[in-house]
Amino acid sequence: MTPVALDAAIACREEGRSSNTAEIFRVYAGSVSRWARALAGPGADVEDLLQEVFTIVHARHASFRGDSSLSTWLFGITANVVRRRRRGEKLRRWLRGSAQEVAGEVPSSEESALEALERSEARARVYRVLDRMSEKYRNALILFEMEGLSATEIAQLCDAKAGTVWVWLHRARADFLARLKQLEEEEGD
Repeated sequence: MTPVALDAAIACREEGRSSNTAEIFRVYAGSVSRWARALAGPGADVEDLLQEVFTIVHARHASFRGDSSLSTWLFGITANVVRRRRRGEKLRRWLRGSAQEVAGEVPSSEESALEALERSEARARVYRVLDRMSEKYRNALILFEMEGLSATEIAQLCDAKAGTVWVWLHRARADFLARLKQLEEEEGD
């Protein structure tokens, strides 16, 4: 069943039929996993986030009014779950750049240990900068730059206009660069 067909099936719920959480999971689990991985950053337990999202979906799908698409509703739940998880973690593995994390990454035969370390440090730096940004700009930047979604797709997920998403992206890029420069100055001291 396609996402559009699933949205239509859920609309039929109002006619007395119930929607199937298992079908929602089957159709959208891949998308929710990608969103959770991108929003939470490296080291996140994506399966745990996925389970939490679909636990909420199961509990609340009967109250889904259909004011927006099902994918928009699921993205909102995913973003909220990730936000709560990020706030609740005192020591985020992907922020501290610990030796265990670096040691856990086994370089490929074509990649030296130094290259793997540099890549890991660069990824940690990117997520440290992203962590300092507002959720709206952070999500837009991650979905566009890392997930490769178009502004139109992001607009649908965030229930906004495509033009608004382009403004968010412009501001997010400027904010990211300013915060990256600030972080580099802090680390240089």
